[in-house]
Amino acid sequence: MFEPGSRSKQVSTFMLPEDEAAFDEALGPAIADLGQWETHDQLARSITLHDSLPVAMRHNGTQAFLRLLDGDGGTVGPLIQYLHTSVVTTDEAVLATTDGRHRATAERPEAMSPGRLAFKWFPEDEADCVRRDFVLLAGMAWKALQAVTSPHIETVAGKPLRRYRVGPAAKAWALGRPGFQLHDYALRLRIRPGMPPNVRGASGHRSR
Repeated sequence: MFEPGSRSKQVSTFMLPEDEAAFDEALGPAIADLGQWETHDQLARSITLHDSLPVAMRHNGTQAFLRLLDGDGGTVGPLIQYLHTSVVTTDEAVLATTDGRHRATAERPEAMSPGRLAFKWFPEDEADCVRRDFVLLAGMAWKALQAVTSPHIETVAGKPLRRYRVGPAAKAWALGRPGFQLHDYALRLRIRPGMPPNVRGASGHRSR
């Protein structure tokens, strides 16, 4: 039984398109009959459903929302937002996969700022079936994210920060730039020294 009031959860994410694809691959089979990604056109006030997160991100470029499927082929219930990582770079490969939105210049050096996976909802406002299934959907989304990312983020002073997750492609990209710092507004971050770029070892087990 849910008590009145909101429930929320958020994790900041450093992920390149390859990491988004890995997240979708880990999550997709689990939610095949439960949820689907959608994007919103605010001007047209329309919703477009997508078969995968990468497809949704190519359509919108900035964010997508994971929602429960209803019995009529649409979506229902609270939103789980996926907001993309912002990258400023001259790396042509990264620019090609992010539509070249943020090209570094002499005045605007290379940088990477986190996106997020987040939700906020009011259980008492939802039907019993939505309350039950949204808890499942959110749990699957966070489990999949943890499976394909790692918590290897810390402040430049060396304090570990558990509310951040980084994908292997984003980690390798950042580690390939000596002295590169990640940004979250005024907060300056870095990959924890000594951490390899991959979250999976040769045996297939994740490192934590």
